[in-house]
Amino acid sequence: MAERPDETDSRCDFAALWAESYSRLRTYVRIFVPSVHDADDVMQETAMAIARDFEKYDPQRPFLEWAVGVARNRVFEHFRKRDRDKRMVFDVETVQHIEASFLAAESKFDNYHDALESCLKQLPERARRLIDLRYLACNSVEEISAKLGLTVRSVYTRLSQVRYGLKQCIGRRMKLSGDAT
Repeated sequence: MAERPDETDSRCDFAALWAESYSRLRTYVRIFVPSVHDADDVMQETAMAIARDFEKYDPQRPFLEWAVGVARNRVFEHFRKRDRDKRMVFDVETVQHIEASFLAAESKFDNYHDALESCLKQLPERARRLIDLRYLACNSVEEISAKLGLTVRSVYTRLSQVRYGLKQCIGRRMKLSGDAT
């Protein structure tokens, strides 16, 4: 059975909107779900829910705003399924405040992300490896210390220096783009 043209258009619309909003939506989820693996699970559940209910989306509203609402429900569901010790630390009112702030700041994300990417590309190879080990591979400082043959204190010091340099670089780039806060 052939797809109807409006179904194909809807899938294309969904795919384009999802791709455009994915990184911001993931940032929102990570605010509440700090574990990378759990956040991936929540994002997968969010994608399935959005795809399933896409016909309910009103194109007159910003897609990210609607998608954040769907993600919020998936985050709550994630914590309802967790053990008693791993409950969500925020109450509903706090989540609403965080969400409102997140959506208000959303317009600055692209410039910040671009600045971060540019600054990361400028890092020397050793500094970039340190950042990758800590934040992409989620290694502890002790694990990084063992992998690189450095003392724990040295890893802390170097990470601090690299983060400070990134902060300065991002600040300069944001100021140049007119988005400095």
